[in-house]
Amino acid sequence: MSHHAFVLTRNSYGENTRRDEAYERFLSILPSCGFSVTSGAIHPPRSVLNNTYTFFIDAQYCDSVAMLNLPVVNDYPDLNKVIFNVPQADVDFHYAALQHGINGIFHIEDNLELLVRGVQQVQAGNKWYSREIMSRYIDANLVPKTKPVAALQSSTTVLTKRELAITRKIADGAQNQEIADCLHISVNTVKTHVYSIFRKTDCRNRVELIKWFDHQFSQPQQVSY
Repeated sequence: MSHHAFVLTRNSYGENTRRDEAYERFLSILPSCGFSVTSGAIHPPRSVLNNTYTFFIDAQYCDSVAMLNLPVVNDYPDLNKVIFNVPQADVDFHYAALQHGINGIFHIEDNLELLVRGVQQVQAGNKWYSREIMSRYIDANLVPKTKPVAALQSSTTVLTKRELAITRKIADGAQNQEIADCLHISVNTVKTHVYSIFRKTDCRNRVELIKWFDHQFSQPQQVSY
């Protein structure tokens, strides 16, 4: 099955031969990994993003601060977001990207085999970072800085029956495609529901949503129709 991807990239190339080769190599593997690719130098409208499975950002598109503040990074929490052409030594940027919900980082130095394996992992809904970065994130951020359970609970939270069903699936570890297949709806519809669930529960990601769900599971749920 083909998944639509959008690649946000620069207007022009030729400034750095090594990076241009890395760019071409990365884009060349996407079709073989099951992606139908559209590229552009301008941030696409919501109508395009609603039909996009994964959003790839060329690290040379803009500086790192601006990149992590792009609308697609901050306004689409359930969209697969990937940055490629990143220098391997830029550890601080890797960590900041993980905190901003980026699903994967690919390096200028990565060989073809590593790129293919990583893209396949991202496509499956997994994160693609080095062990060092993931360990640093878990140890320094996820455990101590995740919102307390009490803060995640809201007695005024109202989930629809469909949103509650999707939340249960997420708590069971299901990815968007699995949820869509199970509930006989499109992946884009699942994404819309997940975005609404995050907003209603004040959760920033799936980890917090699962903690919220575990805390609320034995308590009465207010359901709207």
